[in-house]
Amino acid sequence: MISRFWTDKGFVPTYYTFYGIIGMKRILLCPPDHYDIEYEINPWMHMENKVDQRASHESYNLLKNLYTTLGVEIFEIPQGVGLPDMVYTANFGYVKDEKFVAASFKFPQRRAESLLASTFLKQKFGYETVSLPEGIFYEGQGDLLSDGKRFFFGWGKRSDREAKPYLESALDADLIDFELVDPYYYHLDTCFAPITSELVVMNPRSFTPHGKKQIHELFTDVIETSEEDNHYLACNLVRVGEDIVVGKGVTQTFKDAITAHGYRVHEIPMAEYLKGGGSVKCCSFEF
Repeated sequence: MISRFWTDKGFVPTYYTFYGIIGMKRILLCPPDHYDIEYEINPWMHMENKVDQRASHESYNLLKNLYTTLGVEIFEIPQGVGLPDMVYTANFGYVKDEKFVAASFKFPQRRAESLLASTFLKQKFGYETVSLPEGIFYEGQGDLLSDGKRFFFGWGKRSDREAKPYLESALDADLIDFELVDPYYYHLDTCFAPITSELVVMNPRSFTPHGKKQIHELFTDVIETSEEDNHYLACNLVRVGEDIVVGKGVTQTFKDAITAHGYRVHEIPMAEYLKGGGSVKCCSFEF
């Protein structure tokens, strides 16, 4: 449920979930001051395909400004030198009840990111950090999503299925898990977007037959993305109230399917971030 209240930014959304009133939507971003392709850890990444620094900053500022216009409270964490993927803040971990469940990254190149995020969230908000046992991988909101009522967990490419009971304990909630089978859609947020408890966007090529069947049973409305939409990571979207923010390039068919449910669609050019295998949601740590 969404209502609106007045601030100096005008009327902004207030969100109600089964946890209670959570106030303005908050998103943690990371300016791309050191973003580039310095290694290859997913099929999107090619070291010869370097990032256009000017374009990456332009896209970042467009995303930040749009969120601000939509009433989101924005926070920014400085990018660590030698951590080019830190711009994908969604992978840092997951916040619930003032606890930060820190990511345990599969690849060593990214492991310092969750430590910096933990320090930032502790100093800024006083969040307690919860860590999984060593050697059990889970990559934050990349593989852990919620529709406000249920939690969904993706495993098989970056996160381990063995992480599930530890996450359930940390969140004090049950997780519905899916095996991810396509290396191009290596995180759950690249192929699955639960917009509400009834409506979901899903890339069908990313799931097993059982997983696809399960998704259709869990949601009354399922928008399946096309191959063209998948090139732009259409599932990697962020909802802000009645607005959906997605990477530029998705098809009109996809946008029509979203607007048919009463949402406004906003496109942000994310071509530089696609080089690293991410789009809008990957760059947006929601808490």
